[in-house]
Amino acid sequence: MTRLTCWLAVALCLLLPAAASAQRGARIDVTRLGPQVGQAAPSFTLPDQAGRRRTLEGLAGDTGLMLVFSRSLDWCPYCKTQMVELQARLPELRARGLNVAVITYDPPAVLADFARRRGITFPLLSDAGSATIGAYGILNTTVERTSNTYGIPFPGTFLLDRAGRVTARFFEDAYQERNTVSNILVKLGDAEAPRAATRTATDHLTVTSWASDDIVAPGTLFSLVFDITPRRGMHVYAPGDHTYRVIGVKLDPNPLLVVRPMTYPPSEVYVFEPLNERVAAYQKPFRLVQELALSTSQAAAADVARLSSLTLSGTLDYQACDDRICFVPKSVPVTFTVAVRPLDRERSGAAR
Repeated sequence: MTRLTCWLAVALCLLLPAAASAQRGARIDVTRLGPQVGQAAPSFTLPDQAGRRRTLEGLAGDTGLMLVFSRSLDWCPYCKTQMVELQARLPELRARGLNVAVITYDPPAVLADFARRRGITFPLLSDAGSATIGAYGILNTTVERTSNTYGIPFPGTFLLDRAGRVTARFFEDAYQERNTVSNILVKLGDAEAPRAATRTATDHLTVTSWASDDIVAPGTLFSLVFDITPRRGMHVYAPGDHTYRVIGVKLDPNPLLVVRPMTYPPSEVYVFEPLNERVAAYQKPFRLVQELALSTSQAAAADVARLSSLTLSGTLDYQACDDRICFVPKSVPVTFTVAVRPLDRERSGAAR
Protein backbone atom coordinates (compact mmCIF):
# COMPACT_ATOMS: atom_id res chain seq x y z
CA MET A 1 0.00 0.00 0.00
CA THR A 2 1.45 3.37 -0.98
CA ARG A 3 1.79 6.26 1.44
CA LEU A 4 -0.96 8.15 -0.45
CA THR A 5 -3.32 5.17 -0.19
CA CYS A 6 -2.66 4.93 3.55
CA TRP A 7 -3.47 8.60 4.05
CA LEU A 8 -6.71 8.23 2.04
CA ALA A 9 -7.77 5.24 4.12
CA VAL A 10 -7.13 7.11 7.37
CA ALA A 11 -9.02 10.16 6.10
CA LEU A 12 -12.05 8.03 5.19
CA CYS A 13 -12.04 6.40 8.61
CA LEU A 14 -12.10 9.82 10.23
CA LEU A 15 -14.62 11.46 7.90
CA LEU A 16 -17.30 8.79 7.61
CA PRO A 17 -18.23 8.66 11.34
CA ALA A 18 -18.20 12.46 11.46
CA ALA A 19 -20.51 12.63 8.45
CA ALA A 20 -22.88 10.09 9.98
CA SER A 21 -22.89 12.01 13.26
CA ALA A 22 -23.61 15.26 11.44
CA GLN A 23 -26.48 13.61 9.58
CA ARG A 24 -27.99 12.36 12.85
CA GLY A 25 -27.66 15.82 14.38
CA ALA A 26 -29.09 17.68 11.39
CA ARG A 27 -32.38 19.44 11.97
CA ILE A 28 -35.28 17.67 10.27
CA ASP A 29 -38.16 19.76 8.97
CA VAL A 30 -41.10 17.75 10.29
CA THR A 31 -43.58 19.87 8.33
CA ARG A 32 -42.32 18.18 5.15
CA LEU A 33 -42.59 14.63 6.46
CA GLY A 34 -45.52 12.38 5.66
CA PRO A 35 -48.71 12.96 3.67
CA GLN A 36 -49.47 16.63 3.07
CA VAL A 37 -52.87 18.34 2.99
CA GLY A 38 -54.91 17.01 0.08
CA GLN A 39 -52.94 13.76 -0.18
CA ALA A 40 -54.28 10.30 0.65
CA ALA A 41 -53.11 8.66 3.87
CA PRO A 42 -51.66 5.16 3.42
CA SER A 43 -54.02 2.32 4.33
CA PHE A 44 -53.14 -0.10 7.13
CA THR A 45 -54.42 -3.00 9.19
CA LEU A 46 -53.16 -3.02 12.79
CA PRO A 47 -54.19 -4.66 16.09
CA ASP A 48 -55.65 -2.45 18.81
CA GLN A 49 -55.20 -2.78 22.58
CA ALA A 50 -57.82 -5.58 22.65
CA GLY A 51 -56.20 -7.49 19.80
CA ARG A 52 -58.85 -6.55 17.23
CA ARG A 53 -57.62 -5.90 13.69
CA ARG A 54 -58.41 -2.31 12.66
CA THR A 55 -58.22 -0.72 9.22
CA LEU A 56 -57.86 2.92 8.31
CA GLU A 57 -61.10 2.76 6.34
CA GLY A 58 -63.03 1.30 9.28
CA LEU A 59 -61.83 3.83 11.85
CA ALA A 60 -63.36 7.02 10.44
CA GLY A 61 -66.40 8.68 11.97
CA ASP A 62 -69.15 10.50 10.08
CA THR A 63 -66.80 13.36 9.15
CA GLY A 64 -63.42 11.68 9.44
CA LEU A 65 -60.60 10.64 11.73
CA MET A 66 -58.06 12.24 14.04
CA LEU A 67 -55.02 9.99 13.57
CA VAL A 68 -52.28 10.55 16.15
CA PHE A 69 -48.76 9.13 15.92
CA SER A 70 -47.19 8.74 19.35
CA ARG A 71 -43.67 7.78 20.39
CA SER A 72 -44.57 5.34 23.18
CA LEU A 73 -47.30 4.80 25.76
CA ASP A 74 -44.77 3.04 27.97
CA TRP A 75 -41.84 5.41 28.46
CA CYS A 76 -42.88 8.76 26.87
CA PRO A 77 -44.54 10.98 29.52
CA TYR A 78 -45.61 13.62 26.98
CA CYS A 79 -47.36 10.97 24.87
CA LYS A 80 -49.19 9.44 27.83
CA THR A 81 -50.32 12.82 29.11
CA GLN A 82 -51.64 13.66 25.63
CA MET A 83 -53.75 10.47 25.62
CA VAL A 84 -55.45 11.46 28.87
CA GLU A 85 -56.37 14.83 27.35
CA LEU A 86 -57.68 13.15 24.19
CA GLN A 87 -59.87 10.80 26.24
CA ALA A 88 -61.36 13.76 28.13
CA ARG A 89 -62.25 15.45 24.83
CA LEU A 90 -63.52 12.33 23.08
CA PRO A 91 -67.26 13.11 23.48
CA GLU A 92 -66.78 16.54 21.89
CA LEU A 93 -64.81 15.10 18.98
CA ARG A 94 -67.40 12.41 18.36
CA ALA A 95 -70.14 15.03 18.45
CA ARG A 96 -68.28 16.63 15.53
CA GLY A 97 -68.26 13.30 13.70
CA LEU A 98 -64.56 12.67 14.34
CA ASN A 99 -63.22 9.38 15.64
CA VAL A 100 -59.78 9.12 17.24
CA ALA A 101 -57.05 6.51 16.78
CA VAL A 102 -53.43 6.43 17.92
CA ILE A 103 -50.50 4.52 16.40
CA THR A 104 -47.32 3.63 18.33
CA TYR A 105 -44.55 1.07 17.99
CA ASP A 106 -45.56 -0.45 21.35
CA PRO A 107 -46.77 -4.08 21.46
CA PRO A 108 -50.48 -4.70 22.17
CA ALA A 109 -49.78 -5.77 25.76
CA VAL A 110 -48.27 -2.37 26.60
CA LEU A 111 -51.21 -0.58 24.98
CA ALA A 112 -53.72 -2.77 26.82
CA ASP A 113 -52.01 -2.05 30.14
CA PHE A 114 -51.99 1.70 29.52
CA ALA A 115 -55.63 1.73 28.35
CA ARG A 116 -56.69 -0.16 31.48
CA ARG A 117 -54.80 2.14 33.85
CA ARG A 118 -55.97 5.37 32.22
CA GLY A 119 -59.45 4.40 31.04
CA ILE A 120 -58.67 4.90 27.34
CA THR A 121 -61.58 3.79 25.14
CA PHE A 122 -60.43 4.87 21.66
CA PRO A 123 -58.25 2.54 19.54
CA LEU A 124 -54.55 2.35 20.43
CA LEU A 125 -52.90 0.62 17.48
CA SER A 126 -49.72 -1.44 17.68
CA ASP A 127 -47.32 -0.97 14.77
CA ALA A 128 -44.71 -3.47 15.97
CA GLY A 129 -41.93 -3.31 13.41
CA SER A 130 -43.00 0.23 12.44
CA ALA A 131 -44.07 -0.69 8.90
CA THR A 132 -47.01 1.73 8.99
CA ILE A 133 -44.91 4.47 10.58
CA GLY A 134 -42.43 3.99 7.74
CA ALA A 135 -45.19 3.99 5.12
CA TYR A 136 -46.35 7.36 6.42
CA GLY A 137 -42.80 8.70 6.05
CA ILE A 138 -42.47 9.81 9.67
CA LEU A 139 -40.03 7.23 11.07
CA ASN A 140 -37.58 8.98 13.39
CA THR A 141 -34.33 8.44 11.53
CA THR A 142 -32.25 10.18 14.21
CA VAL A 143 -32.54 7.09 16.46
CA GLU A 144 -29.79 4.47 16.19
CA ARG A 145 -30.97 1.09 14.86
CA THR A 146 -29.41 -0.57 17.91
CA SER A 147 -31.53 1.51 20.32
CA ASN A 148 -34.64 0.01 21.92
CA THR A 149 -36.44 3.21 20.88
CA TYR A 150 -35.72 2.60 17.19
CA GLY A 151 -39.00 2.51 15.31
CA ILE A 152 -40.67 5.50 16.96
CA PRO A 153 -42.34 8.14 14.79
CA PHE A 154 -41.92 11.86 14.80
CA PRO A 155 -45.04 12.60 16.88
CA GLY A 156 -47.90 14.43 15.22
CA THR A 157 -51.57 14.48 14.29
CA PHE A 158 -53.33 14.07 10.96
CA LEU A 159 -56.95 15.04 10.38
CA LEU A 160 -58.46 12.86 7.65
CA ASP A 161 -61.78 13.09 5.85
CA ARG A 162 -64.04 10.09 5.20
CA ALA A 163 -62.08 9.29 2.04
CA GLY A 164 -58.79 9.16 3.98
CA ARG A 165 -57.39 12.39 2.59
CA VAL A 166 -55.45 14.76 4.84
CA THR A 167 -57.40 17.92 5.64
CA ALA A 168 -54.97 19.27 8.26
CA ARG A 169 -51.80 18.17 10.04
CA PHE A 170 -49.99 19.25 13.19
CA PHE A 171 -46.31 18.42 13.77
CA GLU A 172 -43.93 20.34 16.04
CA ASP A 173 -40.15 20.74 15.97
CA ALA A 174 -39.88 19.81 19.67
CA TYR A 175 -40.95 16.23 20.42
CA GLN A 176 -42.14 17.32 23.87
CA GLU A 177 -44.78 19.69 22.48
CA ARG A 178 -48.33 18.46 21.89
CA ASN A 179 -51.33 20.34 20.55
CA THR A 180 -54.46 19.95 22.64
CA VAL A 181 -57.80 19.32 20.94
CA SER A 182 -58.84 22.88 21.77
CA ASN A 183 -55.64 24.31 20.34
CA ILE A 184 -56.20 22.40 17.11
CA LEU A 185 -59.75 23.78 16.90
CA VAL A 186 -58.40 27.30 17.43
CA LYS A 187 -55.89 26.81 14.60
CA LEU A 188 -58.67 25.54 12.36
CA GLY A 189 -60.80 28.61 13.19
CA ASP A 190 -63.43 26.28 14.62
CA ALA A 191 -63.34 27.28 18.29
CA GLU A 192 -66.06 29.38 19.90
CA ALA A 193 -65.73 31.46 23.04
CA PRO A 194 -66.81 29.53 26.16
CA ARG A 195 -69.32 30.93 28.62
CA ALA A 196 -66.51 31.68 31.06
CA ALA A 197 -64.72 33.96 28.58
CA THR A 198 -63.82 37.45 29.78
CA ARG A 199 -65.60 40.33 28.05
CA THR A 200 -64.08 43.81 28.12
CA ALA A 201 -65.24 47.06 26.51
CA THR A 202 -63.34 50.29 25.88
CA ASP A 203 -64.28 53.46 24.03
CA HIS A 204 -62.76 51.99 20.87
CA LEU A 205 -63.47 48.25 20.83
CA THR A 206 -64.85 45.21 22.62
CA VAL A 207 -62.76 42.15 23.49
CA THR A 208 -63.78 38.60 24.33
CA SER A 209 -60.78 36.63 25.60
CA TRP A 210 -60.14 33.14 26.92
CA ALA A 211 -57.53 30.41 27.23
CA SER A 212 -58.06 27.47 24.90
CA ASP A 213 -57.51 25.02 27.78
CA ASP A 214 -58.34 24.98 31.49
CA ILE A 215 -55.65 22.39 32.27
CA VAL A 216 -52.13 22.21 30.83
CA ALA A 217 -49.02 20.12 31.38
CA PRO A 218 -45.35 20.60 30.48
CA GLY A 219 -45.15 20.67 26.69
CA THR A 220 -48.85 21.40 26.21
CA LEU A 221 -49.40 23.82 23.34
CA PHE A 222 -52.34 26.06 24.16
CA SER A 223 -53.54 29.51 23.13
CA LEU A 224 -54.84 32.77 24.51
CA VAL A 225 -57.60 33.89 22.17
CA PHE A 226 -58.83 37.45 21.66
CA ASP A 227 -61.97 38.12 19.62
CA ILE A 228 -61.94 41.86 18.93
CA THR A 229 -64.65 44.07 17.45
CA PRO A 230 -63.77 47.72 16.70
CA ARG A 231 -66.59 50.13 17.42
CA ARG A 232 -68.41 51.70 14.51
CA GLY A 233 -66.13 54.03 12.54
CA MET A 234 -63.01 52.85 14.42
CA HIS A 235 -60.00 50.94 13.21
CA VAL A 236 -56.87 49.52 14.86
CA TYR A 237 -53.56 48.74 13.22
CA ALA A 238 -52.21 45.48 11.86
CA PRO A 239 -48.51 44.73 11.27
CA GLY A 240 -47.26 46.69 8.27
CA ASP A 241 -45.13 49.53 6.97
CA HIS A 242 -46.29 52.33 9.28
CA THR A 243 -45.44 53.98 12.61
CA TYR A 244 -48.76 53.42 14.40
CA ARG A 245 -48.93 51.07 17.37
CA VAL A 246 -49.85 47.59 16.15
CA ILE A 247 -52.48 45.83 18.21
CA GLY A 248 -50.94 42.96 20.15
CA VAL A 249 -50.58 41.21 23.48
CA LYS A 250 -47.62 41.76 25.78
CA LEU A 251 -47.37 39.09 28.47
CA ASP A 252 -45.43 39.66 31.66
CA PRO A 253 -42.11 37.76 31.49
CA ASN A 254 -42.31 34.25 32.91
CA PRO A 255 -39.37 31.83 32.66
CA LEU A 256 -41.79 28.88 32.86
CA LEU A 257 -43.48 29.79 29.58
CA VAL A 258 -42.45 29.39 25.95
CA VAL A 259 -44.20 32.18 24.03
CA ARG A 260 -44.58 31.93 20.26
CA PRO A 261 -45.13 34.85 17.88
CA MET A 262 -48.69 36.13 17.81
CA THR A 263 -50.89 34.94 14.95
CA TYR A 264 -52.58 37.75 13.01
CA PRO A 265 -55.39 37.32 10.48
CA PRO A 266 -55.26 38.99 7.05
CA SER A 267 -55.81 42.74 7.38
CA GLU A 268 -57.64 45.35 5.35
CA VAL A 269 -56.18 48.45 3.74
CA TYR A 270 -57.44 51.59 5.44
CA VAL A 271 -57.26 54.70 3.26
CA PHE A 272 -56.97 58.10 4.97
CA GLU A 273 -57.88 60.29 2.02
CA PRO A 274 -56.73 63.74 3.31
CA LEU A 275 -53.13 62.45 3.40
CA ASN A 276 -53.62 59.74 0.74
CA GLU A 277 -52.35 57.34 3.41
CA ARG A 278 -52.81 53.58 3.07
CA VAL A 279 -52.15 51.38 6.08
CA ALA A 280 -52.86 47.81 7.19
CA ALA A 281 -55.71 47.89 9.68
CA TYR A 282 -58.71 46.07 11.13
CA GLN A 283 -62.16 47.63 10.94
CA LYS A 284 -64.26 44.46 11.13
CA PRO A 285 -64.31 41.77 13.88
CA PHE A 286 -61.10 39.73 13.98
CA ARG A 287 -59.25 37.21 16.13
CA LEU A 288 -55.74 37.33 17.59
CA VAL A 289 -54.15 34.11 18.85
CA GLN A 290 -51.20 33.97 21.24
CA GLU A 291 -49.82 30.42 21.35
CA LEU A 292 -47.61 29.31 24.20
CA ALA A 293 -46.44 26.24 26.10
CA LEU A 294 -45.43 25.32 29.61
CA SER A 295 -41.65 24.88 29.55
CA THR A 296 -40.06 21.42 29.37
CA SER A 297 -36.51 22.69 29.95
CA GLN A 298 -34.34 21.16 32.66
CA ALA A 299 -33.76 24.63 34.11
CA ALA A 300 -37.50 25.08 34.71
CA ALA A 301 -38.32 21.49 35.71
CA ALA A 302 -38.19 21.92 39.48
CA ASP A 303 -40.35 25.07 39.45
CA VAL A 304 -42.84 23.55 37.00
CA ALA A 305 -43.14 20.43 39.17
CA ARG A 306 -44.30 22.58 42.10
CA LEU A 307 -47.12 24.21 40.14
CA SER A 308 -50.79 23.35 40.64
CA SER A 309 -51.92 26.39 38.67
CA LEU A 310 -50.41 29.16 36.59
CA THR A 311 -51.57 32.76 36.21
CA LEU A 312 -50.66 34.63 33.05
CA SER A 313 -50.90 38.42 33.09
CA GLY A 314 -50.19 41.14 30.59
CA THR A 315 -51.80 43.80 28.43
CA LEU A 316 -53.60 44.10 25.12
CA ASP A 317 -51.97 47.13 23.51
CA TYR A 318 -53.42 49.09 20.61
CA GLN A 319 -53.93 52.49 19.02
CA ALA A 320 -57.37 53.28 17.61
CA CYS A 321 -58.32 55.93 15.08
CA ASP A 322 -61.47 57.05 13.35
CA ASP A 323 -61.75 59.10 10.15
CA ARG A 324 -60.73 62.29 11.98
CA ILE A 325 -58.74 61.51 15.11
CA CYS A 326 -56.02 59.09 16.21
CA PHE A 327 -56.46 58.41 19.90
CA VAL A 328 -53.75 57.98 22.51
CA PRO A 329 -52.37 54.40 22.56
CA LYS A 330 -54.11 52.26 25.17
CA SER A 331 -53.22 49.17 27.21
CA VAL A 332 -55.95 46.88 28.55
CA PRO A 333 -54.95 44.50 31.40
CA VAL A 334 -55.54 40.79 30.71
CA THR A 335 -55.27 37.84 33.11
CA PHE A 336 -55.73 34.09 32.65
CA THR A 337 -55.37 31.21 35.10
CA VAL A 338 -54.93 27.58 34.08
CA ALA A 339 -54.54 24.46 36.20
CA VAL A 340 -51.33 22.47 35.81
CA ARG A 341 -51.23 18.67 35.74
CA PRO A 342 -48.02 16.65 36.10
CA LEU A 343 -46.71 14.47 33.32
CA ASP A 344 -47.75 10.81 33.35
CA ARG A 345 -44.50 9.03 34.22
CA GLU A 346 -45.89 5.63 35.23
CA ARG A 347 -44.32 2.84 33.17
CA SER A 348 -46.17 -0.15 31.80
CA GLY A 349 -46.20 -3.37 33.79
CA ALA A 350 -46.35 -5.36 30.56
CA ALA A 351 -43.17 -6.64 28.94
CA ARG A 352 -42.14 -5.08 25.64
